[in-house]
Amino acid sequence: MAKIYKEANKSETETTINVLYSEKILSIYTNKVDLERRLYKILGEPKKEYIKGRSVLASCWEIALDDISKINKIILKADIYGM
Repeated sequence: MAKIYKEANKSETETTINVLYSEKILSIYTNKVDLERRLYKILGEPKKEYIKGRSVLASCWEIALDDISKINKIILKADIYGM
């Protein structure tokens, strides 16, 4: 079944990227629908999805800091900055 993403209000759209040094993880959280779809294609299933009813409100991915190929794909293909 196709995922149903719920678009957040423009003023509430956010993407947070955290480097968790002690866990050696790059964590990406977003509620921006087009970015969620791109990250899903690049990285696969997110670590966590925030769901209300049948809609995905936001998603969070975790990538090991030593997984350079995935990090490079994100930087080159995901257009995280929305430009």
